[in-house]
Amino acid sequence: MRELRPDPRSVTATVIAYTDGACSGNPGAGAWAYRVEWPDGGIDEAAGGELATTNNREELKAVREALRRIRARIGDDPEWRIVVRTDSLGVINWLTGAWKRKKNLDLFPTIDPLIDPRVRFEHVRGHSGIPGNERVDTLAVEETQRIMAGLAGGG
Repeated sequence: MRELRPDPRSVTATVIAYTDGACSGNPGAGAWAYRVEWPDGGIDEAAGGELATTNNREELKAVREALRRIRARIGDDPEWRIVVRTDSLGVINWLTGAWKRKKNLDLFPTIDPLIDPRVRFEHVRGHSGIPGNERVDTLAVEETQRIMAGLAGGG
C-alpha cells in the first residue's frame, strides 16, 4: 500500500514577529524594534529610532519594519501565515480597524498595504517574561539610549 503524504504546496509555514516601541519622554527620543522568528530557526532583529517621536509612532513603525522584512523574504506567497505579537493594544486596534485613527495618520499608508489575510495580530502582556517580547523591549530601549547618548555627545 502506498503511503499518503500531504502535498508540500499545501503545508502552511508560520513566521512570528515580536514588535515594540520605546520613548524617553512622550514626545522625546524613541525607537522601534522587531524580532522575526522563522520556522527554520532563523532570527532577524532590527531597531531604529529618532530624536523627536512618540511611543505610539515607534510601536507602529516596529510593525511596519517587521512586515517589510518578512515580505522581503516571502513576498506574496499564500502558504505563509504571519503572526505579529505586540504588547500594544493600540497598534492592534488601529491596524485591525477596531479603533478610529486620529493620530500618526502619515504612517498608516505605509503599513496598511503590508497587512493581508495572512497576518494575524496577538496581544502579549509587556514585561511578563515572554522571551521574544522581552528581547524587542530591550532592543528598543537600547536604541533609545543610543540616540540620547549621541545627542548628549553632540553627534
